[in-house]
This record gives sequence, structure tokens and C-alpha cells, in this order.
Amino acid sequence: MTVLVVGGGPTGLATALFLARAGVAVRLLERRAATSPLPRATHVTRRTMELLREAGLEPAVAAVGFEVVPGDDPRARTEPDRVLPRTVIGIPSLARLDDAEVLETGEEELAVPGPCPPFWCGQDRMEPLLREGAVRAGADVRFGHELVGLDVGEDGVLARVRRPDGGLERLSARYLVAADGAHGWIPEHVGVVRTGLGTVARRTSILFRADLAGLIGHRRFFMSMIDNPGFSGALMQLNDAHGWAAAVEATALGPGPGTPNLPDAPQAAPAPAPERCLELLRAAIGVPGIRIDLAATFHWQARHRMADRYRQGPVLLVGDAAHLHPPAGGYGSNMGIQDAHNLAWKLAAVLRGWAGPALLDSYDAERRPVGIATARQTLLLDGVPSDRLGGTLPADPRTIIMGYRYRSAAVPDGLSDPADLAGLADLPDLPDLPDPAGPPARPADRDRPADPAADAFPAAFALTGAPGTRLPHVPVRLRRGDRTVTASTLDLCAPTTRTGPVLTLLTADERWRTTAAEVARDLGVPLRAHVLPAGESLPPALSFTRSCGTGRGGAVLVRPDGFVAWRSATHTAPSAEQRRRRLTAAVRALLALPADRAETHRPRLRSGR
Repeated sequence: MTVLVVGGGPTGLATALFLARAGVAVRLLERRAATSPLPRATHVTRRTMELLREAGLEPAVAAVGFEVVPGDDPRARTEPDRVLPRTVIGIPSLARLDDAEVLETGEEELAVPGPCPPFWCGQDRMEPLLREGAVRAGADVRFGHELVGLDVGEDGVLARVRRPDGGLERLSARYLVAADGAHGWIPEHVGVVRTGLGTVARRTSILFRADLAGLIGHRRFFMSMIDNPGFSGALMQLNDAHGWAAAVEATALGPGPGTPNLPDAPQAAPAPAPERCLELLRAAIGVPGIRIDLAATFHWQARHRMADRYRQGPVLLVGDAAHLHPPAGGYGSNMGIQDAHNLAWKLAAVLRGWAGPALLDSYDAERRPVGIATARQTLLLDGVPSDRLGGTLPADPRTIIMGYRYRSAAVPDGLSDPADLAGLADLPDLPDLPDPAGPPARPADRDRPADPAADAFPAAFALTGAPGTRLPHVPVRLRRGDRTVTASTLDLCAPTTRTGPVLTLLTADERWRTTAAEVARDLGVPLRAHVLPAGESLPPALSFTRSCGTGRGGAVLVRPDGFVAWRSATHTAPSAEQRRRRLTAAVRALLALPADRAETHRPRLRSGR
């Protein structure tokens, strides 16, 4: 096969899914016999849902999870089996919900324009969806197969695998994606160093079932932070009517005889005594007489460990193998799935022959700074002092979720004509928002960062079409057969079944469509153009030119992951020669194509299988 993925958690399964959908021959190995029975990693952010929507999984997630809605959404009362309010509360116990203090509402996050909402969907439900989607797309997914040896060369890897019957087999692959998690050995085996603060907390989770509907009524919540003499910790609902989870400091539950930990538990240790678990849960609920059925308990550690690089030759790290941090904020598996998507389109582009091998270097340049910055935010949320994190201050959650900015060779933002860049501030139809990240970094700046994560989080959250940021969502009308449907600008960047991932040029000027076709033909790359109504008389959120900062005659070049690579901002479209020259330079830089790739060189797109 072309790519071997090791690890079948959410990140590994997502990697196999995205690669298979991109036309890449991929095999996944997972030592476990089945997907996880634990409902960890429950929060699926809006950005992650956008990627799952692209992969066709949004309806499946909606069928098994809760849509996350504002606390005042009437559906929180009328559709309790479908939605969950994004409200975090502080209370003495569930019996005293009337005394709840609202700690978080998530209103700003939920107000960010996007094609789909976030969801609350436990890992026990998400992993089967990802596995089924990957297999349906053509991935070879093998559970019960364990990697026991690995040889790495310049041109690929040779893996030794133990099958479920105990037999051994050898597999070769051009690339290996290490999604083997916190306890995997691949990073160190290939020379990657992982360092960090280590263990910052030890906690215990208790999974249980109880009918609390009568007690809670319509006062539902995303999470409750409960503090009383008998219980101090968090309580949250799982994805069924009577399923709940509590998390407490490990010191609240001494190890002792009891229900054994689940086989997939993060930390193997004797389970706490059931009597002590029930005592804690009764204190959290605060009402006697409610039946509580314990499902499982497990100990776990909040740990911090970061890889010093995400790529070592043909081996690339994703998810917890690359960045391990506390679960505070719910960013962990979301980060991993976003790693997977960033990497998958780049592997597909290289393997299908329309990008240079150096494009893969941008994976580390883009995702590692975001991983470092996000990990620091989770540590702050978990109580680690700012001075231990180099003075890190809290970031806007919207920035952490989808407002981060990439700076790499795959964001050739410095290639805009000086006249384009100078005109940005003068265009009256553009959003009245500054570029929060400041001027574009030049390659020399990227080569010597004092802090690799310094530029990952802009000072202010704003999605305005700036290169290196996620394309703004603008509603668009599309023809689907004999119907007209409302979609998103992000939907216009989705892959095709013929070419897999594609580059997309969005513009309000028809002349750019001709330019895109010429550049696609000349360079032999999958580049398509969509001409959208300028919408200059509409509010910024509904206007393409005002949301994306192009002006009537400009355009944005969007990567397959929905991030803006390059922007031309002008009221009047440049000449045909200028358009072709600028777009050609941008595409070549983005895809790491050699400068001597003549315009007459037109390689045929090939399959990555």
C-alpha cells in the first residue's frame, strides 16, 4: 500500500478516512480488537464538524450525538434527545440547580458563521462512524493487528505486524502515519524527541446510569462543576438518556477492590471500591433514593508532552503521538482530526503527482505551532500557572477552535502584487476589521522563530479571508439536479471523486475563471474556479467580496483544507497576463513545484493508489 496508518483511535481512523476519500491506498493497523467502549472526547467542535461534513459524516454524527446549541434555544426543552445547551454551570449539587452560577455559555463560539454546528458525541459512538466511513471509502482497516517492528529508509518503511492468529507479516509503505497515541513507541523509535511538563494531574472518571430527568427537568447543561463537602469535580451527560460521567481528583478515590477497569482504560490500576464511588455520586446528586448503576471507573493522567517535530523522513506524527495535553477545553481529539485532514490532502497531492515532496514539510510548519499553542491553553485551563508557560495568557476559544493562522511555504501570501496589498486598506467594500495577525511573515522570519507558537493565535479573532486562515463561511446558492440548495463557500472547496483534493479559486470577476483554467492546464494541477455574486449591498456576513476581502476584481486561492493560501484584493481585475503570472506563482509556491516546471509541462494526474 502507499500509506500505513498505525493506530485506530479517532485520529488514526480520521486519517484513513481522509486519505481513502482522496484516492490514496491506505491500510490502518490497530492492536485492539474493537473500537473504544469509552465515551471520551465528547466535544466535536464546529471546525471538526466541517471536516466530517466534507467526508459525508455529518448526518451520521447528528443521528447519534447531541447538537450543541445556545442555552436559550427552545429546542433544549422540546428536543432533549437531539440537542444539548452549551452551558457550563457551577452548583453545590444537582439538587440545587436553582442556585446555579453560569460559568460559560459558548455564545461567541456558536455565533461564528459556519455551515454546521458543533456536536456532543462520545468517542464510543464516533469511532465506529469513522471506521465505517473509512472502509466505505476504500481504506483497508485491520483491528487486532499490532505493529511489532519498523525499519525506516529514505524511500519508505518496512513494518512487521502481528496478526490476530499470532502470525507475523511484513508490509512496505511509502509513508507511515503514527497515530499510536500517548503510549506509542514509534516517535522515539525514529528519533523524534517528546518533552513537556509531564503529569500535571491524576484523576478518576466514573461512568454510571441514573434517571435524573425528573431532577433536572428543562435545566440541562453542557457540564456542571460541583463543589460540596462530599464531592468536588465535574458531572456531564453522555449520549443517551440515563448515561452520565463524573470526574474527580484521584485522591478522592483510593484504589481498592471493585469493578475492574475497562480494557481500554487510559491507566491500568485497581478500580476504586463501588461503595466509595456511590458515596461520591450521591453527594453530587444531592437527593437520596435515586438509583445509581455503576458502569465503569478508570484512572487517568492529565499529561503534557510535545514532539520536537511532526515529520521524520517518511514517518509523520498525528494526534496524541505528536501533542499530548490535558483534556480541558475538549480540544484533544479535535486537534488530532484536524492534523489528519491537513496531512491527508498533502500526502494525496504528492502521491498523485501534482505537488512536490517538499509540500509535506508544511505539515510540521503549520500544525506543530498550533499544537504547542493549544496545549498551553489546556494547561492554563487545568490550573497550571502562566509563568510556567512563558507568560501565556488565555486565548479566545474561537481562535483555538478555528481562528488559528498557518505560516508556511504552503501559504504563499507574500506573492501578491504590492499594488494588491497596498489596496487592502483602501477598499470601501471590505469588512471594517484589521488583519489581527499583522503583516505576512517572510520566509526569513519563518526560519528563525523565537517561539514556534508565537504566530499561531492572532491577537484578535477574525476570519476575513487573510492568507493562512480558514475561509470565511458565506451562504451560496447551488444547483443540485433540478433543485437549488443553500450551501457554504467551504462546500465549494470539497474534493471531487475524479481528482480527490482540489485547489479552488473564488472570485466575483468572471475573468479569473479563464485564468484558473489556463493555470490548471499549464501546471497540470486540479484547480477550479467559482464565480460568486459580489453582494456588495449585503451585510458583510452575506457578501463574498466583503467577507473574503477580495474587492470586485480580486480572488482568493483556497487549499483543499479550506484555508486561504493567497489573495488578490482589488476593485479592478488585473490584466490577463498579470492574473496568469500571479496565480501561477502562487500555485507553484503553494504546491512546492519546481521553478523550472515549464508552462508546457502538463503531467497527467495519477491515482495515489
